[in-house]
Amino acid sequence: MNIYSQSYSYHYPGVTNNLNITPATFEKLAQHPNIVGCKLSHGNIPDHTLIASSPKIDPKHFVVFSGLGQNLLPVLTVGGQGAIDGLAGVFPAVVVRLFRLFHDSSAKGTSKADIDEMRNLQFRICQGEKLVEKWGTVGIKEAISRLWGMGDKEGARLPLAGGFQGGESEWNAFKDVFDGLKELELQYEKEAGVPSR
Repeated sequence: MNIYSQSYSYHYPGVTNNLNITPATFEKLAQHPNIVGCKLSHGNIPDHTLIASSPKIDPKHFVVFSGLGQNLLPVLTVGGQGAIDGLAGVFPAVVVRLFRLFHDSSAKGTSKADIDEMRNLQFRICQGEKLVEKWGTVGIKEAISRLWGMGDKEGARLPLAGGFQGGESEWNAFKDVFDGLKELELQYEKEAGVPSR
């Protein structure tokens, strides 16, 4: 198969007037040789489960991703492959740590300590996702600028340019969570031998 003819279905009801694509439709789409997966940007874990765990879908041909990091652990447990998520642009090592911990612990036998660490990481990711839920692209860009000194916190594309409405007071509502995630990110980067920023 020509890799340039492969496609993914992107299901994001929040930007399509709440149009819902049913799991039964994904079962049909998964039979098409050129449709090789989907990204589900909604919080409906039952639908993620009905697609990722469906006996009518070959997971070697059709992969399921969440579009939400706050769903990463639940989606992995029901057979999804991971998350394509905005918060991972700010804290990639944190999100990858949860992904790898799930797979590593599944391979060796999941311990109580593994479950506790995965639960804690998922909790921390969910805390950070609150900024992404509220501000979307603007929040991601502003967080990257404020935490890592990259880009311009007011440099989002039009018509979203201008950064947070409320400026510092709005950032302060998220600052403690993001400072904690930054500390965790730096710890995981150091453990992985990633050069310091």
